[in-house]
Order: sequence, then C-alpha cells, then structure tokens
Amino acid sequence: MAMAINYVSDINPSKESWKIIVRVTHLWHVPSYNNPSELHSIELVLMDEKGDKIQASIKRSMIMTYRNLLNKGESYTLMTFGVGLNSGDYKPTSHAYKINFLNITKVEVNRDASIPLYGFKFVTYGDIISNRLDDKILA
Repeated sequence: MAMAINYVSDINPSKESWKIIVRVTHLWHVPSYNNPSELHSIELVLMDEKGDKIQASIKRSMIMTYRNLLNKGESYTLMTFGVGLNSGDYKPTSHAYKINFLNITKVEVNRDASIPLYGFKFVTYGDIISNRLDDKILA
C-alpha cells in the first residue's frame, strides 16, 4: 500500500514515516564557525500546496549526499526524515518543528506538484507599524 501524503502543518515528532510534497522556497549554505571555507549545514524553507512552511536542515555529514539533489524553486517528494523542535531566537518559519535530513531520507523530483512558486504572506501596513508581528520569524 502506498504511503499517504501529509501536509506540512501535520508534521510533528509523533511518528517516523512522513511523506510530503514541497517546493524549496529558500536555500542557503551555513559556513562552519571555526573554518568559514567549510560548510556546517544547508538550510531550506519548504512549502506545501496549502502555503504552509517548515525549515529543513542538512547537516555536514550528509551535505555531499543531498547537495546536488535540491534546488531552490523545484518541487520534491520527501520521505523518511527526522523531525525536531524548531528552536532558537530567530527562526525561518513559525512551524513548531523542523525537518532533519537523515542518511535514509528519500528525495524525488515532483514535476506535477501544484505548489505556488512563492510563499508570500502579505501583512497590512497597520500591523507593521503597530509592532504586532513577530520579528523573530524570518519568513
């Protein structure tokens, strides 16, 4: 039986077998603190067809496996990944959790995905000047 497709909003650490279809809306390389010429991780923001976003991390030990598989703007089916708490003072998304790529994570290009190219969430000018927005969430 085929694994059911989940939405980003459903992701939490309660189970290990998630399958999502997402678009990479942002992708950046984080250099090593002690040696800026080395990569510490690759970070991504992933968005599903409902416009929900989640951060994903590829740690140094798996960079060579996934570096050439993922591109900004492309859509993918992801399966078998870790889920951890999205902590820190500044977060790329408001999702409570983030995805951690594992050595068994499956990545497949999904050209049929109906996911918007951009995940803009526009806010009113009044919300901006009133400081009602969380300025610790980046996307």
